[in-house]
Amino acid sequence: MPFSPERHVFEYTPGRINPLAKSRPLAGIDLNFDGEPTQHLTHALHPYVAAINPPLARRLIDTYVPAKGTVLDPFCGGGGILIESLLSGRNCAGFDVNPLAIMIAKAKTTYIERERIKAQCDDICKRAEELLTVAVPPNISEAARYWFRPETLPELAALSSAVNEIKEEDLKTLFSVILSITVRSVMLTYRGEVRLRKLRDEDLQNAQPKVMAVFVERCRVALQEVPNLPTHARARVELADARQLPLEDGEYHSIICSPPYADDTNGVGYFQFSRYMLEWLGMSPDTINRYKRQFLGSNLSIKTVPPSMTFYIAAANVKARNQQHYKEAVAFYADYYQALSEMKRVVTDWIIIVIGNRVLSRTLFDNANITLELFKHIGGVKFVDYYSRTIRKKRLPNLGGDGGGISVEHVLVFKKSR
Repeated sequence: MPFSPERHVFEYTPGRINPLAKSRPLAGIDLNFDGEPTQHLTHALHPYVAAINPPLARRLIDTYVPAKGTVLDPFCGGGGILIESLLSGRNCAGFDVNPLAIMIAKAKTTYIERERIKAQCDDICKRAEELLTVAVPPNISEAARYWFRPETLPELAALSSAVNEIKEEDLKTLFSVILSITVRSVMLTYRGEVRLRKLRDEDLQNAQPKVMAVFVERCRVALQEVPNLPTHARARVELADARQLPLEDGEYHSIICSPPYADDTNGVGYFQFSRYMLEWLGMSPDTINRYKRQFLGSNLSIKTVPPSMTFYIAAANVKARNQQHYKEAVAFYADYYQALSEMKRVVTDWIIIVIGNRVLSRTLFDNANITLELFKHIGGVKFVDYYSRTIRKKRLPNLGGDGGGISVEHVLVFKKSR
C-alpha cells in the first residue's frame, strides 16, 4: 500500500546512483518479468517471505557468472538463487541463520528419486492415521496454539510424530519441509503479508482447514518436482552467519543475494513466520529464540555507527523521534556493514545485491546508497552496474502503523578489484 498522504516521511537521498562503468548488459530488459513463471520446479515446494524473483536470479546468474563459475548466497532464505544456479548447471552454496530456511533450501536443492518419495508419503499417511488418537504434540507453546483451530492440533501432532520417525536424512528434511508448509497452510492467518495477522470475523468463520488433505497435496508437489532437480550440479547448504562465513578467501566466484532490508523487529518478520513451524518440527521456543538472536541487528550492545553519511542523516532523524528505533537501526546496519566486508573476502569476481529501501519512525533509509557508501569505505570493490525494477507485492511495516509501500528494488553490481 502507498504511504498515507497525511503522514510525513523524512527522506534523504544523496542523488542519482551512477556506476563507474556504462556496460549495463541488462539495460533494456524488463526486469519486472511480468507474466513469467515463478513457481517452477521446487520453488513451489515451500514459500518464503520476501523471496527473490526467480527469473531475476536466473538472468543475473547467466549474465555475470561464467558457465563453470560458482555462486554463493550468504542470505539464502528459501533457496531461490540456489535453485536457479542448479538449473543453470553451476555449483552453489547458501548460508542462513534461520534453521527453517536451511531445511527449505536443502529440500529444494536435493534430488530424491520419485519412488522413495512416494513410498515415504504413503508410510507417513498410514502412520499418522495410527497415531491420531495417541500422538503427543511437541512442545507447542500457547502463543503458537493461538494461530490454529483446536481440531487441527491432533492431526498436526500425528504428522509431526510420523515425520520425526523417518531415519534417512534426505527424506526427513523433505518431509519436515512438507510438514512445515502444511502447518503454514492451516494457520488462521492472512496471506501475502510481511507479518502474521490472524483472520477476523467472516474470514475466520469461513476458514475450515483440512490438515491431511493439505499434507497430501504438498506431497504431490514434492513428488512432481523434486525428482526433476538436476543431478550434475551441487548445492552446499548450511547454517552460518553472513558476518562470519565458513569459507576461505576467494572460495566462490560470485555472490548473488537479497539481504534483509531491516532487522527482524522492524522489517520483514522472517522469524515470526518460521518460529511456529519450527515448534511443530520439535524445536523448543528457547532454542528458536537463540537462533533469532543471531539475526542482523539482534544485539543492541557495543555497536558503532557504520561509515555511511546517508545512514547517519537518516539515523539522526530517527534518534530525535525514538531512541529504541535508533539503537535498532545502528545495530542492524553495523552488522550489515560487517557482512558486506565478509562478502568481499570470500569471492573473486562479482558481488550482486538486490535490495529495497525501508522506513523506520517515518524516516526513509536509502539502502542502495547506504550499501554503496559502506562498500566504498571497505574498499577493494568497484561499483560497475545498476538496475532497478518495480515490485508490486512487498510491504514493510512501521510507517506510523500503516506500513510502507516498497515500489522499487535496486540491483547493485560490484566487481572485486584484482
